[in-house]
Amino acid sequence: MSKTIILSDLHIGDMSDADDFYTSGNFEKFIPFLEFIEKDDDIEKIVIAGDFFELWQCKVEKILQMYVELWKIFLKFKRTGKQVIYVPGNHDSLPFAKLVYKVAPFPFGPIQLTDKSDVDEEKKLIFPYYTEHNLWIEHGHRFDKYNRDVSTFAGGHKGVLGRFIAQTIGFVERLGAKDIDEQLEKLWDETKSLWSKLKKKFTSPFYKIAGNLQSYVTPASVEYAGDYSEYDVEGSTILGKRLLDKGMEKVFVVLGHTHKPKVVQIDKRIIYANSGSWVGKEPTFCVFDDEEKSIALYEWNGKKLIQIDKRG
Repeated sequence: MSKTIILSDLHIGDMSDADDFYTSGNFEKFIPFLEFIEKDDDIEKIVIAGDFFELWQCKVEKILQMYVELWKIFLKFKRTGKQVIYVPGNHDSLPFAKLVYKVAPFPFGPIQLTDKSDVDEEKKLIFPYYTEHNLWIEHGHRFDKYNRDVSTFAGGHKGVLGRFIAQTIGFVERLGAKDIDEQLEKLWDETKSLWSKLKKKFTSPFYKIAGNLQSYVTPASVEYAGDYSEYDVEGSTILGKRLLDKGMEKVFVVLGHTHKPKVVQIDKRIIYANSGSWVGKEPTFCVFDDEEKSIALYEWNGKKLIQIDKRG
């Protein structure tokens, strides 16, 4: 066994209209996907790179009650000897984080919490990750200035703009507008031209700030105005160099968070991949092959793997 499956951003909720994992139809696709993994002898481990749960909009006890069938399949992995490693993100940041990562990383059934994390003592922040040989995996929100402060030692998220927006959308969806995400995207497409013209006419600090918030809500949003360089280039280079400093000749850095699946060669020694998400129309994930020293991006259509890209 030499392959590692890396997936992220499932945002598993409570099967309400605020649960994008459920309303997208990807819950039905995820069950056969797990069964496929269970039967594939080449797959050694599964790493969940953050936002496994949607704790900003849903209560964890309700999530566990609604997805019992899902947990039953995960339990089967124990019998096949496959590891499942959990690296929390910003939407599932854990309470008492410093304790659980550093002192007693706990297993959730067959799912093992990572025991690796970086700590910012000054800002009281903690960022979990998983690394093995020349592979580094984490959620990636440490590079998001609007969402990084969610990862406090106590698991708090006071004042995080991204969380406020997610909760607001969740509230609207629960009122019956379950396709609010798609409606907002359509509205944005229709109005961005007008908004751009208006912004040129106003130069006061107020309008500059308003434009900032409107265009840079979260990297997973269609309104995002950035070029993702803080993840693709800056983030992957920072993390990749930590592995290169240990003597690795070539390294692989895999993040989630942006919901934008891709595999790119940063330079001769660093390859960056983003695992995408399981809340869009086509769920995506990455496969790292330790024997080939390669990483591939795949789509799962409910029945089979479809390779999108591969680097090594």
